[in-house]
Amino acid sequence: MTIRLVTGTAGLDGTAPDIPPHDRSRFRAAAHHARRLYPGCVGELLHRELVAYADFGHRFDREALVPRLADELLARPVHPVDGHQPGA
Repeated sequence: MTIRLVTGTAGLDGTAPDIPPHDRSRFRAAAHHARRLYPGCVGELLHRELVAYADFGHRFDREALVPRLADELLARPVHPVDGHQPGA
């Protein structure tokens, strides 16, 4: 078995555009909303993925899955657990 090292650049030049501040804020809001919608491990996983995407992961998302996930999460209302309606 022979191991060959590849020399040169990996093809990433660091020119990926940053997410605009309002979009970054929206992904973080969706992350916090995911925790309220899905308490436990699922909510924590969604939260981590959305925050990571807001920080740096947008450079690797080719299918735009995370923006679609954020839209879906933000469109869902949080139902109160005890039956109490806010503002009532």
